[in-house]
Amino acid sequence: MANEIICRKLQDARKAAGLSQKDVCEWLGVRQSTFSSWETGKSEPPINVFLQLCMKYEIDNITDYFMSDGIYSKRRVLDGRMLNKLADLTDRGRAAVYNCLDFEYSNMRMQQITKKRTIPVYLQPAAAGLGNYLGESEYEELELDVPEGADAGIRISGDSMEPIIKDGEIVFIKFQPQVLGDQTGIFVLNGEAYCKRLEYRGGEAYLCSYNAKYSPIHIVESDNLRVIGRVLL
Repeated sequence: MANEIICRKLQDARKAAGLSQKDVCEWLGVRQSTFSSWETGKSEPPINVFLQLCMKYEIDNITDYFMSDGIYSKRRVLDGRMLNKLADLTDRGRAAVYNCLDFEYSNMRMQQITKKRTIPVYLQPAAAGLGNYLGESEYEELELDVPEGADAGIRISGDSMEPIIKDGEIVFIKFQPQVLGDQTGIFVLNGEAYCKRLEYRGGEAYLCSYNAKYSPIHIVESDNLRVIGRVLL
């Protein structure tokens, strides 16, 4: 469950800015059901989306705005000066900041909720011709520290998701038919499997890498895209 006070204050700020849910969903390129869950407290927006919303709603001092109702101090939110610095960075610079946040958050989560158990680990998903690899390829049973909710592990091939996911690293996935925008997942696109982050830009979908040297993959209507599951970062 998300922090309900923060979610409510995001909703209040949107209304004060004179924006409807539809306006913001179209601007972000997300489903209205996803956006609604951020305002009702069922979930929270990713940190980069949270910052985008604060800028869109012209929240001048984020700390004062979100802490005024006694939100517990353990949850630190960015003040206006930090937000302005983020806004002044290039796309590459902001991506680097988000990567660091994702890395530290993922380390924290892994330390909190991992439990040693035996799990199937599939091999090298990011290779051509492996569109049905989860049903056909061989796997090994390994005893590992596994995050809560993981159904399988997959050994990643390549550096496109560095520094968050290293070449040869095992990532853990939860099987599900779709992922939300800005979540990392395992996707099969036109018969090839990828570990990528799903992004929506202006209503268009892209499979994106953390490594800035790799260009986003634009998903078009003629593409055959299937979601295997969400990567538990």
